[in-house]
Amino acid sequence: MLRVALLVAGLIAAAAFAGCNRSTRLPVSGTVTIDGQPLASGEIAFAPASPGQGSSAGAAIERGKYSISADKGLLPGDYKVSIHAFRGTGKKTWDGMGEPTAPESQKKFVEQLEQYVPPRYNEATELTASIRSGKSSNVNFDLQIGSGKSAK
Repeated sequence: MLRVALLVAGLIAAAAFAGCNRSTRLPVSGTVTIDGQPLASGEIAFAPASPGQGSSAGAAIERGKYSISADKGLLPGDYKVSIHAFRGTGKKTWDGMGEPTAPESQKKFVEQLEQYVPPRYNEATELTASIRSGKSSNVNFDLQIGSGKSAK
């Protein structure tokens, strides 16, 4: 009977220990600026630098700030970071809904958007971050694109 009690106590302790280690995701927050000015709005994404190592997470950027809570946060490790932001071009384009052969007057047109953050900060990212347990997970980025340049 004592052996069974010790076994049960050991299993409970092991389950409690495993539960503590299972949730090692960390909150991550920071700022994103472009040429020193806060990015009005956009998106940031963290992906493991090595496939299969770590977790992926992302957040909206509003007025230069982003925040990822611990429950959706990152596991400790090294990450590639991508940042996307779009702006209107002033041109209108058909939204693609409805019948393509319908007259122009029956189609809905929306403003065309362009990605203005260069590929070196998203599709071909050069941005990285190291997330470590016990360290502040405040990760800031200052993107340099020069005024008036686009990602074309």
